[in-house]
Amino acid sequence: MTQPLSTGPDPLDRLPMVSATKLVASMQKVTSTVMTRGAVVITRHDEPAMVLVSIDRYLQLEQAAKPNLDALTRQFDDMFARMQGPQAAQRMSDAFAMSPSELGTAAKRAAGAKRAAK
Repeated sequence: MTQPLSTGPDPLDRLPMVSATKLVASMQKVTSTVMTRGAVVITRHDEPAMVLVSIDRYLQLEQAAKPNLDALTRQFDDMFARMQGPQAAQRMSDAFAMSPSELGTAAKRAAGAKRAAK
């Protein structure tokens, strides 16, 4: 079985578990549980092997995996517009005129400001 990426609570613990053998023997009951709960963990040799999900949950997962291209386009357009103003041009000119040491100091200052804003 693959290991989870996070060290937090196991999301599989929230789902009902059914062995593969029991799944074959009682598909109708398992299907009912999936429709009620949204998903069921299927085990093999007492280890989680797969998750059986409802079509609604599957479609939610598929949609969540797709990037919102409209939102990304707006973010890009906003950032691009900020980079086109006279202030941005002057800041870039100032940056190219800096020595490596000055540029490093400015980069550290900007990184610190971004971390503080979060």
